[in-house]
Order: sequence, then structure tokens, then C-alpha cells
Amino acid sequence: MTDLVLDLQVVKQPLRALMYEKLVLKHLFGIGISHLCAPETAGIRVFTYHRNGNIRTILGVIGFLVIVEGIAIDFFVATKSTKAAIILALLHVAMLLYSIALIKASRQRPICVSDDGILVRTSLLYCCWIPRSTLKSVCVLDKEVERVNAPNVLWCALGDQPNVMIELTDAQGAVLPFGIMRRADCLYLYLDSPAEFSNATRYVEAPDQIVM
Repeated sequence: MTDLVLDLQVVKQPLRALMYEKLVLKHLFGIGISHLCAPETAGIRVFTYHRNGNIRTILGVIGFLVIVEGIAIDFFVATKSTKAAIILALLHVAMLLYSIALIKASRQRPICVSDDGILVRTSLLYCCWIPRSTLKSVCVLDKEVERVNAPNVLWCALGDQPNVMIELTDAQGAVLPFGIMRRADCLYLYLDSPAEFSNATRYVEAPDQIVM
């Protein structure tokens, strides 16, 4: 499996940021992204995170605040400088469109599991390809966990407590907003069906041998 966001890894900044913005526009207007939300096919399992999670609510609230605060700030700034007010208005419009694109992408970009590995995606905020050979463990989290702020940890649950933790034997590259790159060997996710996801990450190599 591959992903348009992961393709940004071979590009250097600032071109990577510009290409990321192009992908945001594609998701905003639904151009060339139909294959990302295709139904399950042979050998590929699809897992959502937007149906029961709060990611769309959080992004919707952010978009609403952008509108309300944007109008208030723009009116105030307009009394001082018309040019500055126009610039701020354009920035607020861009932020609103970005929020809408992220909301749409949360439905268009599910997490996928195949025989080769796991394609972790949280809207356009996080994207990471995990080869199956690097999987150390996949744990379903039944209790609330404290957020871990570490360079090698990726907290991919937006607005929800994570219910799945993935540990890797080797750190893998992840693409964040604006093409920012991170390497992580531990990922915290929220999924609508964590138990089914955990089961899908296991496969039988021999009659009595289950391999992660």
C-alpha cells in the first residue's frame, strides 16, 4: 500500500509544504482521492476512527471558533488598517477551509491493514507506513492513559483517548501537517473497532505459530 502523503518523504522543504497544501485542496474539493476511501478488497482491512470518535467534532469546533473570532478580530483591525484586516480575513478563510478539509479527510483516509503492514492515517494530520516486519506489539488499551510527550512517540488520537498502542522494533518515518517529518517507534491511536484491528494485525505463518 502507498499514500499520497507518504510520497512527500522524498521531497525536501519548502517544496514538501507546498505539496502538502496541494493535497489539502484535493481533499477539500474531492479531486483524485476516491481510491483512498475505497471499500475493503482482498487482503486489505479498513478501519475507521471518525464514526464514534470526536475528531470531526473537535475540528468543527475549531472551524466555528475561526469564524467567530475571525469576524471580531477583523472588524477591530479594520478600524486601524484596512490592508491588515484584509490579510487577516484571508488567513481566517484559509484556516476555515483547512478545518473543512481535515474533517472530510477523516472519512476519506481510514487506517488500512494488509499482509505487508499497517497504513496509519489520522485525517491529514498523521500518516505512517508500518512494515509488518517492524511490528513489536499491538495492544488494546482498556484504561485511560496519560499522554506521553517524547520525540519517538506519536499521539495520533485527536480529541479522544487512544484505545490502541502500536510498538515497533525500528522507528518509522511519519508525515505530519505541512510535510513535517517525525520518526516514531510507538504510536497511540483511536479506532472505532480496536479489538477487530488488533486481530487483523495478526496472521498465521504456520499451523501453530501466530506472528505479529
